[in-house]
Amino acid sequence: MKLSEIIDKCKLEKVALCSDCEIETGYCSDLMSDVMAHAAPNCIWVTIQAHKNSIAVALIKDIRAIIFTNDVAVEPEVIKKAKEEKINLLRTKKDSFTVCGEIYGMLED
Repeated sequence: MKLSEIIDKCKLEKVALCSDCEIETGYCSDLMSDVMAHAAPNCIWVTIQAHKNSIAVALIKDIRAIIFTNDVAVEPEVIKKAKEEKINLLRTKKDSFTVCGEIYGMLED
């Protein structure tokens, strides 16, 4: 599924949109070590961890996009680094459970 479809259907705020990539699956976790161990390439990651380490983990795991939930603030240096590394950043006021359910339903259809 194209990232743009997920953005539209979930009504996500675009923080740093670098490409309309293909999303194959998703992963939800706030523990960097868990994401490093279990996230699949070409996925969308749902988390509240809006800091530069999230960008590094996304690069290592070939994660295409990160959704920051619970209306967390995203600092300018995180946005800058995401743009440099071509990692899509999105944001929502919804909680992680809700967003994961929405995306899971879309990917399973």
